[in-house]
Amino acid sequence: MISNEPLPLKNLGLWSLFFLAAFLAAYIIFAAMVSVWVGLTHVQQDGFWMPILTGILVMIVVLWPFVRLSRLILNAMKEKDAISI
Repeated sequence: MISNEPLPLKNLGLWSLFFLAAFLAAYIIFAAMVSVWVGLTHVQQDGFWMPILTGILVMIVVLWPFVRLSRLILNAMKEKDAISI
């Protein structure tokens, strides 16, 4: 039998936005972790702290908006789409 319920396009779009943001954040955090690793493996050189500091700052700058965006997306998925007239 054919159901009259609409397709959950809102949730599908929000999930895809969430996964897109997660993959983008994971890519940038991976590059930041490589930067920290390079700094830690070159401790004997001058300025070894710069890639470590940069990597940590990039991780913070990426994780802070990602956590806020993911909270926003997950809260939007919990809301019902009831229209009150």
